[in-house]
Order: sequence, then structure tokens, then C-alpha cells
Amino acid sequence: MAILALGVAAAACSKEAGQPQAVAATSSSAGQARGTNQEHLFAAIEQTYKSRKAKVRLEGSVVHVRMDGDASVTNAGWTDCRVISQLIDKGQTAMLEFPGGNIDCPALFKKVMR
Repeated sequence: MAILALGVAAAACSKEAGQPQAVAATSSSAGQARGTNQEHLFAAIEQTYKSRKAKVRLEGSVVHVRMDGDASVTNAGWTDCRVISQLIDKGQTAMLEFPGGNIDCPALFKKVMR
């Protein structure tokens, strides 16, 4: 049984997420967790980033995650983009929205990979 532990993944990867609470969703496969449980996944993302007042919304194929933070600091959003992008459906992309600016996760990945 696959276990999707968003809070644990965020805590293990980043200090950016503050002290996230471990929020887990289970399914028989990661693919099943995507799509069918998307609403629950968005709630788990909000809970994980609760200390940063995260709110998630879907517009077309873009998952927008609005939260406290600073888009201008070095490596801003890198870990958050990695975690969130692994959890959302294939064909969807993530956009982080901070009070001082936005980070388009696919653009960030391309920039880093150059």
C-alpha cells in the first residue's frame, strides 16, 4: 500500500515549510491518489503549510498555492515546487504565490537545469 506523506516529505526536504504537521493520505497506488483524491490532496497541502497560511486553488491545469514567504530570496520555492509538483496530477503544473511575487515551478526547474 502506497503511503503519501506530504508533511513528512516537506519536512524532510525543506526548512522552507517551517514545521509542517504530518498529514498522510493512503491509496493502493500513487496514481490513484492523484486525480481521485485531488480535493483531499489540496487540503493536505494546506494543512502541511498551515504555518505559512497556504491556500490551494485549481485554475485550468495550474495548481496555485498561495502562502506566506518571499519569492526573491535565493532558492525561493525550490523545495516547495519539488514537493508539490510530485504530488499533483500529470499534466498539471504548480504556481507558488507569495506576497512579494510568484514562482512558476516549471520555469524554475528549467532555470535551475541550465
